[in-house]
Amino acid sequence: MIDMDVVNAALVRSRTDPESFAAGQASNAKNAKKTELNQQDFLALMVAQLKNQDPFKPMDPSQYVGQLAQFSSVSGLSEMNTQLTNLTSSLRGNQVLDGANLIGRTVIAPGKEIYLDGADNENRILPQGMVDVPAGAQSVQLVIKDSTGQLVKSVALDPSRGPTGFSWDGTTNAGANAAPGTYKIEVIAKVGNENVSLATSVAAHVSSVSLDPTTGSLMLTTDPLGDVEMKNVERVL
Repeated sequence: MIDMDVVNAALVRSRTDPESFAAGQASNAKNAKKTELNQQDFLALMVAQLKNQDPFKPMDPSQYVGQLAQFSSVSGLSEMNTQLTNLTSSLRGNQVLDGANLIGRTVIAPGKEIYLDGADNENRILPQGMVDVPAGAQSVQLVIKDSTGQLVKSVALDPSRGPTGFSWDGTTNAGANAAPGTYKIEVIAKVGNENVSLATSVAAHVSSVSLDPTTGSLMLTTDPLGDVEMKNVERVL
């Protein structure tokens, strides 16, 4: 590191030279607000150190090499951080542009609720979803309940192993049209002597995209799932 005793000695000697003192004062005034050394400042200090070192005890040249290497390393890291910041900003911008292609599309993402709209039967968008049926399932049932937990409809699904799609026609077990709104869903598979609740995914319409300010993740604003992180999207329809 730079020997500050040598530098201080150089500053003391400079006070005996009026011209050097005046130049130093002007330089100090110019740099009064600086809070860190740049490359020019670093080299100026090294030159001052060389000029004012004790001729009977010269510094080891390897110390200068070490100082230069240290400064070069710090300078390189600073430039790298700047480049990485610029690259991150660019990638985030590209993320939003790529995500904009999903606006108006339908995605499949994990969810336990579906929404039944109030449109007429011809224009009604029926809730849909998917479930992964395990091996050995004897039967699979889609159970739909209202906000109070009352059973509205049960639908038998294909018990074949693997991803299985499901939909609800918007009617109750009694055959009447269910009221528009949000409903809870559960898929139950009978495997052996046990009833197993399966993870469900539902179809959602993407209305807009944004970046999470905390994580930088691409977020999809959907209906009915709300905000969905892009990494949780299982399929795009």
